Amino acid sequence: MRKVILKWDKFTVLQKIQKVRFIVQKMTENAAVFPTPNPPLADMTDQANKVEAAETAASEGGKDRTLKRDEALSKMVDMTNLQVLYVQTVTLGDPDMTALAGMETQSEPSKWPKPEAPQGFMAKPGEFEGSVYMRCNGVTYKKTYVFQMKVETETGFEWKNIKTQGNRIYLHTGLERGKLYTFRVYASNSAGDGPVSTEATSAAS
Repeated sequence: MRKVILKWDKFTVLQKIQKVRFIVQKMTENAAVFPTPNPPLADMTDQANKVEAAETAASEGGKDRTLKRDEALSKMVDMTNLQVLYVQTVTLGDPDMTALAGMETQSEPSKWPKPEAPQGFMAKPGEFEGSVYMRCNGVTYKKTYVFQMKVETETGFEWKNIKTQGNRIYLHTGLERGKLYTFRVYASNSAGDGPVSTEATSAAS
């Protein structure tokens, strides 16, 4: 599940105020999606106004004014972080729904390394007419295998994905009997795509 985030670590005080007001505006516009904001949006607006007033006073100088600004800002940040948790609960990290609250998401860091290139990749005529049978050795940390076929284009050749699956064995059908085709495969997981295998060429059966 993707995580709802604010991405405002490098924001200035005024930019944080603007962000909070934007969140309030978006959640108000999409009240049907977010019927029970926590904290209430009116409270967030009130706190943003207090921070703005405190920031104006702090800009005139004075340690006490700066301290009051920092206290007001800290409270606004805490309130907004609570709102993030509410949005996470409602959207379950869906990027499109999260955007309706004026927020963003990021993927959870992968617990796996990227998979290595599949070894022992081979292709040969398949059992059925117009087919090619392919397989490779198993790859550690893989989630899926992505099989590709080299296709001719107006400008040369390019690799086209033909099958994404969890199995390392694949039978590709619908090819022209007797024609040579070139294939390759790579493994993928939540950390990203691994390197491709060596190429293998076979005639379709």
